Amino acid sequence: MVLFTYTDYLRCKKLLKGNSIALHEDSSLYLPIGKEANISHPHDKLYRDLLNNKKEFSLFLQDFFCYLLQSNFVKYNRSFITKDYSSKYSDVIFRLKSKPVYLLVEHQSYVDYSIPYRIYKYYNCILDDTVDSTKVKNKNYNIPLITPIILYTGNQSWNFLPNFQEHQFDYTYNNKLNSGRLSLAYNFINIHDFSKEELLKKHSMIAYAMAIDKCSNVTELIDTINSVYDLCSDEQREYLYRMIKYILKPLLPKETYEALLRKFDKEEETYMEELIERMKKDLEYRRKKAESEGMARGIAKGKLEANIEAAKKMLEHNMLVEDISEITGLSIKEINKLKIA
Repeated sequence: MVLFTYTDYLRCKKLLKGNSIALHEDSSLYLPIGKEANISHPHDKLYRDLLNNKKEFSLFLQDFFCYLLQSNFVKYNRSFITKDYSSKYSDVIFRLKSKPVYLLVEHQSYVDYSIPYRIYKYYNCILDDTVDSTKVKNKNYNIPLITPIILYTGNQSWNFLPNFQEHQFDYTYNNKLNSGRLSLAYNFINIHDFSKEELLKKHSMIAYAMAIDKCSNVTELIDTINSVYDLCSDEQREYLYRMIKYILKPLLPKETYEALLRKFDKEEETYMEELIERMKKDLEYRRKKAESEGMARGIAKGKLEANIEAAKKMLEHNMLVEDISEITGLSIKEINKLKIA
């Protein structure tokens, strides 16, 4: 299930009003896990959401690069597409508040040999947008630093080097004429370089999602989900809940799926649900009891009226009060009242 939230609406509204070419989201639905696609992957949106979360992004850098990013960084909200790559997008761009330093993060769920060129295009787009044209001619002006990071979570093997230079045509002139090949390496996180156990020892939800991605059967998947649940913070459990509900549901037996979702009930919500359920049961009990008592009263009333009519007829036939009482169950006092009436 793909949800279009109010936040999505505000973002789209802003993009439509903007003058620059902006980032496009995939409109295609997710595919079953384990299948590759040219456009999307079941976990693409989840990974993008996680990378866009400042806290999770910081944990991601700690987990995979041992780099502690302080709180002085912000989301860089200008995302770009190019005319020749209009269906491609950059997942995340963060910048340091006090320095011209940018972190460009691209998530890949399938092997794409155009990635070095794409990174180069994004790199240039960011520079075009951030370089101060009034200062760039100054000797002491520093061109912004852009650090590319690729996160690959696909099933296939990533079998090429992460450097633009390795994919550029190589031609040697002579020892006096440099070819000008660009050396633009990017940082590369490959899901195949980590075991599930290694990923579960980390602290970011991105690592935990990768651990779930590595599961090869339903039993392993269920065990891993339960392990991740125990490791997660409350905020991370929200992502795990969405992952189970909107992505993993087709892979899980119905009973297991429902049991896993029940684990995410908040204590207050569980209490209220139990309270409401108790109130419903109590009300149903009271209603049935009232109906039952009402029926008994009706039967008793009908029986009493019948006995009174029978006693009157017996009195008309001058039967003894004691005998009438024994037959009808009415007291002698009640029968005497009928005699006076």
